[in-house]
Amino acid sequence: MGLISRLSWRNLLRQKKRNLFLGICIGFGMMILVIANSFSHGMVDVLINDVVSYAFGHLVVNGTQGNSYFTMIRDKERMIQLIEETVKPGDLLEINENLGMMGRAVGNGEADTVMVIGVTIKEEERHFLDDFFTLVDGDFNDYFSAEYEYPVIISAEMAKSLNVQVHDVVRIRLPMVTGQIQTAKMTVVAIANASNTFMNIVMFMDGNRVKELLGYKPWESASLQLTLGDPQKTATHYADLLQEKLTPGLIGVTGQINEVSCRLAAFQNNDQAKEVLKASLTLVAGDEDRAFDKKGVMVSKELAETLGVEVGAEFPFTYQTKYRGPHTEDFQVDAIYDSNTMLGTDFMLVNEERIHSTFNTYLPEKHQDFLTADDPLTTALATEWKLLRRSKDSAALQLLSKEERKIKTAQSKINVITMYEGASDILMLEGALNLLTMIAVLVLFFIILIGVVNTLRMTIKERTREIGTMRAMGMQKRDVRNVFVMETLFLTALSCGAGVLLGLAVMGILSAITFDTTSALSMILKDGHLFFKPSGSSILGNFLLIMVIAGITAYFPARRAANLSAVEALRHYE
Repeated sequence: MGLISRLSWRNLLRQKKRNLFLGICIGFGMMILVIANSFSHGMVDVLINDVVSYAFGHLVVNGTQGNSYFTMIRDKERMIQLIEETVKPGDLLEINENLGMMGRAVGNGEADTVMVIGVTIKEEERHFLDDFFTLVDGDFNDYFSAEYEYPVIISAEMAKSLNVQVHDVVRIRLPMVTGQIQTAKMTVVAIANASNTFMNIVMFMDGNRVKELLGYKPWESASLQLTLGDPQKTATHYADLLQEKLTPGLIGVTGQINEVSCRLAAFQNNDQAKEVLKASLTLVAGDEDRAFDKKGVMVSKELAETLGVEVGAEFPFTYQTKYRGPHTEDFQVDAIYDSNTMLGTDFMLVNEERIHSTFNTYLPEKHQDFLTADDPLTTALATEWKLLRRSKDSAALQLLSKEERKIKTAQSKINVITMYEGASDILMLEGALNLLTMIAVLVLFFIILIGVVNTLRMTIKERTREIGTMRAMGMQKRDVRNVFVMETLFLTALSCGAGVLLGLAVMGILSAITFDTTSALSMILKDGHLFFKPSGSSILGNFLLIMVIAGITAYFPARRAANLSAVEALRHYE
């Protein structure tokens, strides 16, 4: 093998011009491949960790109330508990409230539409501001100061558009989750640019203050954004687990009517559910249409006798809430029913549309399922919230939202969304770059295929008598074949190595260029620069792939050369 290697290396140096040209082609292709791969990995890193992570979250638990456009999770504590029970601590980096709202800001004679984002930073995490922002003017410590009612951090671009400086006041109008319009005066305490220019259109303020402005209660939350350790591998997996974990229970409230203990359940406001109930209940008093109306209220015969109430009677139902203390809701009896099921005891049944708003606003202290999961009546009873189906991409998610807004209801809705659905349009850029990389591989493959085949064909033709001499001296066919194959592999290895080094150098030059832009290009920039992320495993994989392609391409011409008859080869004249 040592002799064959020496012969291959010698032959490689004998035909310098031809091999140099082929080597340049292979090296250039390898350089393009390295740059394309590194840019693709870098852009995906920026999109996922700098854009998608902050704008959408790797995984989002989204809540809405009825047909409202505002996100709302009524019981943040319970939702976070369910998330922490589902996602492993090592995979869950943090959970953030997605507090943000578009508003109209007015500075010094200038106005603009801005996005106000709430960022809650703990005392020990103050370094986040230095890590995330590049300070232009002001002091980050003022962000935590009680001296200002609403201190904000804005970008230099926003400061210019509003014509404001540090300590100037910006007046803003924001829609609240209650449907009202909130006005506030915000003080610019710092002007700073984010690491990704996509975030320069945002006005940053303390999360608790944003919640106050938007009308959220302390125990409520906007959508919850989960930041995961390896989102590309774990986001979909945990979304599926959370989808199962968030299966809602039935609405069940234990309370009192005039100091008499009773239980409240709600039935679904659809024909199928009403037919199930009608088959299980017998109305002994009242009108069926009113009983099953949107505001229908029915009490069991047993409970009516205990309370001494009749159809048309009004009564107060009091129960203990989780966050607001005791709450009393007034009802009127529309019908009295008898049933041999569990609902025939101390129960009152109400239409879900009669109770959803109350249930969401005054959450019961404890969640209770009065019926077992296998009870046929559960198909007719209303649940705490509606768990929406998973969507495959942004288009399907938007279609689902439109469908749900057509349904007139006050029921809460929960949706589990990964970055692949919430930001699929952005992540499509990853697929485009992967396609570009694949094209580069194909181009390189054809360069190697055509170049190696033509080079070997000419080489074999020129060295036919030499092949005959080697065969006459006793060299085996496989050794002749291996001389040509190793010659090609040496050339390919040297060219690929040079291509890798040249690619790294070009990336270094390109990444040093500063792009001062606010266009869509800014989404793929990191600190105003192109971001390349070379991967050693990817480079090694491409190197080995090209070596295999070159070896296979060279094998067949080399085998034909080795099969030449020694006598015929020695008689050959060019």
